[in-house]
Formats: sequence, C-alpha cells, structure tokens
Amino acid sequence: MEKAKVTIILGGVRSGKSREAETRAIVEADKLEGKLHYIACGKVTDEEMKARVRSHQQQRESSGQKWITWEQPVDIGALSGGFTKRDTVLIDCLTTLLTNEWFAGDMNEERWERPDFHASVKNIIQTGIGAIRRSAGAVIIVSNELAFEPMDSPLVFHYAKALGELHQWLINDAESAVLIEHGYPIVKKKGAAI
Repeated sequence: MEKAKVTIILGGVRSGKSREAETRAIVEADKLEGKLHYIACGKVTDEEMKARVRSHQQQRESSGQKWITWEQPVDIGALSGGFTKRDTVLIDCLTTLLTNEWFAGDMNEERWERPDFHASVKNIIQTGIGAIRRSAGAVIIVSNELAFEPMDSPLVFHYAKALGELHQWLINDAESAVLIEHGYPIVKKKGAAI
C-alpha cells in the first residue's frame, strides 16, 4: 500500500516551526483537495502550556482554513481510520509525543536505560506514524531539534538519543526536511516544491 509523503519540520523552541508546518499543510491540502487535520500531542499541564496551546489554536483559526483537531497525546495510530488519501495530517509535535509515550505506564527510572524500553517506545511511535501514512495523503511532522541542548542527566541523554533516532528514521524516508532557525526555513532535504 502506498504511503503518504512526509515532510519533517525541525527547530528549536519558539523558532517558528509550527507556523511553517501549518503553511505547508495548507499547501498540501489544496493540492490534494482534501481536509486539514491537526494532531495535537501536547497535554496542558501548566499556565505556560495553556497559553501555548491557545496561541496555536488562534494561529490556525486566523489561517482562514478549516482544521479538524484531534487531541491525542499517545497512540496516534489509533486515529488513522479517520483519514483518507485526500487528507493532510499535521502532527505537532514528535517531541511531545515521545515524552508522553516515554512517561506512560511504569515510572521506574531504571527502565529508561534499557535498550528494550527504547525500542518499545520508538516502535509505538513508528507504528502510529506508519498507520497514519497508509491512510492519509500527506503527513507533516513537527519536532524539536535537541542537538544543542545540554545532556546533563542520563534521562535527558537517553531521551535525546531516542528522539535523534526517530528523526533519522523519519528523514530517511521523508520527501522534505526543513530546519527552522529564527523563523527562517533552511531546507535540508528537498522534495517537490511547494
């Protein structure tokens, strides 16, 4: 079965990556003449997160487009039945999804250092993204670039390692990969022009 093309948008915190992803999703949806879907992986845990979520909602509302929003902090593959090959799906964001899957269930710290734990979490995410790619027409994934962050604890190191491996997996099969720095897109892998 043909899989949807993937665009991955990476960048630091507040770099403009979500805005870039939304712009690209609108272009893809116009090409496919289908619906725009937004998978929100974040959980509102404090006032700052509440403000960020509201800002993203207002940004989508002001786009003049009709977005169908799915709040899905874990197991995004469960949504795959809601998409067609004409639909564009924006997943925002892989970093948050990994965090939610990472901390789901048993909170035993020793598990974070086990290779089978890493493989299991990555498999859940890869399977979910794969299911969405098989049902949708285009998939755009937002994620944070952590390469320049301090790795000051074993937990942060193992988390960043898992995220880096997921980035490599996605970019290997992506049509386009874009790094956002200070609101400016730097194309790292180029597919079809938008």
